Amino acid sequence: MRTSLLKALTLTCTIGAFSTFSFAGDLPGAGTLSYADFVKSCQNPGSYGQQRPPENIRVACKNVARTWEPIEAGSTMISESRSLSAELFSDKYHVVAENFVIAVPEMNVSCPRLREVIETSNIEKALTCAQVIAETRTLEQVCIDAIDEGIAQNPDLVVATPTGKTYSSCSVPIQK
Repeated sequence: MRTSLLKALTLTCTIGAFSTFSFAGDLPGAGTLSYADFVKSCQNPGSYGQQRPPENIRVACKNVARTWEPIEAGSTMISESRSLSAELFSDKYHVVAENFVIAVPEMNVSCPRLREVIETSNIEKALTCAQVIAETRTLEQVCIDAIDEGIAQNPDLVVATPTGKTYSSCSVPIQK
């Protein structure tokens, strides 16, 4: 009987330990904190029900930018105009001014064409609690800097996907 009681107690403790132990990613919402609280959990893990500060810290940054990139230039014809007025004077007569429109060929000009793209880049950066505590930047600024540095070192981090939208200055009416 004593062996059965001991087995039941051991089984209960084991089940209890497994039911209260989880990793942050195991359950939806488990271990979710604001960035400010995360910093505090590094500084004082006991206040968050832990014996040690968080480890294996990584910040995952995803950047999505909608931008325009040049594609082959187009061309369009732009009309030009020329007008002339002529008036004649002499000591005896005066010919009233006449206006003439002079034919001028249209001018062929190139015009930029652009396509819209969505540029996506992802980067993960490993941190320690000491680094998190010492950090003076916001989480947003940490990610902006990480993405910008990552792209500067490896431009292939950016994946550009065309949206299908294009813009051509050839089709824009001339403003008066």
